[in-house]
Amino acid sequence: MIELYKGDCLEVMDRLIADGVKVDAVITSPPYNAKKEYEKELSLSEYKKFAEKWVGKIEKLLSDNGVFWLNVGYMKLDRNETLPLTYLYHEICNLPMVQEIVWHYGGGMSYKLRYTHRTERWQWYAKNPNTCIFNLDEVRDLSLNKTNDKRNHKLGKNPTDYWHFDRVNSGTGKVKEKTEHPCQFSEKMVTRIVKANTNENQIVLDPFMGSGTTGVVCKKLNRNFIGIELDDKYFEIAEGRMNE
Repeated sequence: MIELYKGDCLEVMDRLIADGVKVDAVITSPPYNAKKEYEKELSLSEYKKFAEKWVGKIEKLLSDNGVFWLNVGYMKLDRNETLPLTYLYHEICNLPMVQEIVWHYGGGMSYKLRYTHRTERWQWYAKNPNTCIFNLDEVRDLSLNKTNDKRNHKLGKNPTDYWHFDRVNSGTGKVKEKTEHPCQFSEKMVTRIVKANTNENQIVLDPFMGSGTTGVVCKKLNRNFIGIELDDKYFEIAEGRMNE
């Protein structure tokens, strides 16, 4: 099942809740208020109200063992003042947090008044942290077995909470999955989350679908997917990718 909705995620999620829909995972990255072309610039208080509205619907949509994976960076408040959005979202999310993941990548803008930014965060929340799915063997990393120690797991080690995945950009012109979306997820990164935290035929929701990477991964891994996107151009891109 692939269901795509073009519209405001607040309105669509309300309809899903009214219809009694339950999903097993929400995997998403909301606007950062970073002056991207698809964002409406908001004050900090306005952004917090926006965040409270959409996050407040997640708990109602999750199944009893559902998980919520949230990717955020930082919001620029002034010329050299920033707010890591993990602080804001942790304050307003009522779900227990299982773990925070550091996503490190290469490339990007350099700064002169502070250290160059090369990380974002994933926050992993769960309805029940003690019973949520974690398929570790599906995501073990064989490259981390540095020796022939007989105690090593044959599939590799736990990937840890520090992930390196390059951003999807068109700088080299060689990234096949790159679309016009400026903040596109790496399929490899989303694959790790989907494999670890869901089983086949379960339902994944992305309320800020963007270019549709989460949906593409779900289709490849035999998961059901519900995607919501407000922007006409990016909705068409996501729809096209999932129809390929």
